[in-house]
This record gives sequence, structure tokens and C-alpha cells, in this order.
Amino acid sequence: MVEDIFQFLWAGGLNPYDLYRDCDPNPAINGERMTHMLKGNLSRPSMKEQEGVAAGFKHVEKEQKKGDILSFLRANQPLYGDVPCLNDTDVITYMNDHNVRKALNIPFNLPKWDICSTRVTETYQKQYGDMAPFIKKIVGANVRVLLYYGDTDMACNFMMGQQFSDQLGFKRILGKTPWKFDRQIAGFKTMFKGLTFLTVRGAGHMAPQWRAPQMYYVIQQFLLNHPI
Repeated sequence: MVEDIFQFLWAGGLNPYDLYRDCDPNPAINGERMTHMLKGNLSRPSMKEQEGVAAGFKHVEKEQKKGDILSFLRANQPLYGDVPCLNDTDVITYMNDHNVRKALNIPFNLPKWDICSTRVTETYQKQYGDMAPFIKKIVGANVRVLLYYGDTDMACNFMMGQQFSDQLGFKRILGKTPWKFDRQIAGFKTMFKGLTFLTVRGAGHMAPQWRAPQMYYVIQQFLLNHPI
């Protein structure tokens, strides 16, 4: 059952980063590459699948000749490293701009920037599977911690965040209570000694992007040690 839910979450057509946001915000650009990406996102593609994807992306070479920037940036590798359901065209174009790379002092011999990397995903050696000891150490050093979650994010969902916060063992100061922005309920907060857990109503994975005014208020209040 859990595996079925996981499979549907990442390849069922819903946007895992924002449940109520369309899965493909720009079908004209993303349609075909997202179709192949969704097939390969859950596991490493077989040689047969890679050959199929390569055949399906023969149009990339044609589009490259037409000067299509996205096709140019993507031309040399299958698109298995994409973020599901998000249009990353603008950030990819920006981060690979010559002037941007120069300003960031990126050596010219390094490959193009991409939002995700299959190579990194397949070779990265995870060192830590639990962040609880680090949160406890930070709070123990009298540094306050804010954990915020968009409540329509299914990738890092707020229920897991709430459970994580509860299991840290900190004394609860305030139970789940609405917090407001511009006189509207903007989410719910739970306060512990040294840690604030907060949900952002109607925000997905990128809460500061999709609820910028609310998140500016939250972070400003937190840094000033003022009530949220």
C-alpha cells in the first residue's frame, strides 16, 4: 500500500510539490520531456528505456538548430534529472547564461548547471539519515529554530514535519494555533522551547516563492524574536 501511494505520488500525474497546482504549467515546452521524465524518475532507466528516450528526443537536435535555448541546454543527456511537474526553463536559462557564470566565478571547463542531476543522485553517499541530533544540538546552544512547511506539499509534507517536531522531546509551550497575515489565517503554528513549527496555508514546497508576503513576515518576525 505504501509503495503504491509512493508510485502514484511521483508518477500519477499530480504535482508532488503542490497538490493543487497543475502538474505541467507549460505543456508547449515541457510536455514531451516530462512524459519521459515521469517514466524515469522512480528508478534508473534500463538500456532499452534509454534507447527509447534517445529516439523520442531526436527532435531536440532539430530544435537546437532552430536556436531553442531549452533544447540546447538539454541536448547532451536524457532528462531523467528533472524536477517533477515544475517548469524550470527560466532558472536553467539564467544559471547557464555566460554573464551569470562569470559573475559567480564558475570555471569555464565545468559542465552546464541543471536543477537536478541523475549522476549526483546515483552516486551521492548519504551520511546522515536523521536530523534530530543536529536540531537538538542547535537548540541546546540557545539558537532558536524555525521549521516551516507548505500545507499542499506532498514531497516534504507537514504531517511528517509535525511528527518530527513532536518527537524531538522539547517542552511544548503553545499547541497548534492559527497564525494570521493581513487579517487572514495563513497557517498554523506549534511552539516548543527553542523551536517553532509552522505551516503555510496554500503553499507548496517552495513556500517563499508561492507565499512570498507571508513568508517575509514569518522570517522577519522570527529573526526579530517577535510573535508570529
